Amino acid sequence: MKPAIGVALVALLLAIGATAQDAPSPTIQQAEQRERERIRQFRLGEEARFAAQQAQCYQRFAVNDCLLTIRRERRDLLADLRRQELLINDAQRKRRAAEQLLRADDKLSR
Repeated sequence: MKPAIGVALVALLLAIGATAQDAPSPTIQQAEQRERERIRQFRLGEEARFAAQQAQCYQRFAVNDCLLTIRRERRDLLADLRRQELLINDAQRKRRAAEQLLRADDKLSR
């Protein structure tokens, strides 16, 4: 899956979370959990792919150049996945803060 698709999914999660007025439905939490699992699975698959590429680099004449290239790709991919995780974390943090404000407002109104 392309990283841009993951970013779009996270943006959709943020939009869903922003429109929720009451306590979040389990579906928002489930969507966040599914997105975290997708990122984790994607990361595991890419780590295996990078390990295979690294092994192939050692079969070539220009080992260092090959290793630099795949390490750069790995670093960029992991940074993108981390940004996606941070977006999910931020949405979750904002949702929890809104829930806490609603609870505090409800206590004051009693």
